[in-house]
Amino acid sequence: MKKLIGVIVFSLLFVQCSTDKHHTIAKNQLGTINKNTSEAELNKLFKKDSIVKLPEEASVFREYKVFDKEGKHLLTIKPEIKRDSIKGIQLVKIFSDHYETEKGISTASTYKDIVENYSISKVEPTFNSAVVFIDEINATIAIDKKDLKLDEFDMRKISKDQIPDLAKVQYITLWFD
Repeated sequence: MKKLIGVIVFSLLFVQCSTDKHHTIAKNQLGTINKNTSEAELNKLFKKDSIVKLPEEASVFREYKVFDKEGKHLLTIKPEIKRDSIKGIQLVKIFSDHYETEKGISTASTYKDIVENYSISKVEPTFNSAVVFIDEINATIAIDKKDLKLDEFDMRKISKDQIPDLAKVQYITLWFD
């Protein structure tokens, strides 16, 4: 009986530790990053990665690009800027499949995965992608127009049904209120 209880406790601890909260996409939050995360906190969070501040020579940076050790683009973080000072984070563009929603959606997902897990409020065209709006997590998901068999600069309306199930996610933009 003691062995059984020990196995159950160990299993619960293992399951709890295996969910990485630092990589969870949620409404107004990416892991521990939220609207009020400072530049110093970003530097601490990504100390093992490389943060490129753009424009490089500016006193107020318009965006931070985060790359892993191998040079893979993980995130682009855009601060909210008012009167030439940073007032928080406006959005995070997620390019890495290490980050996923609680329902398992990441940049490795397909349109079908999104539809099966979230309600899509609308779809808007851009020059090179279809942008899918998911209000539940305050995010948009970009899908390449090539997957839709549309010309790059075609700005006609795109319906939800027009997107193939196997269309892949280009990136996820998490918006902060």
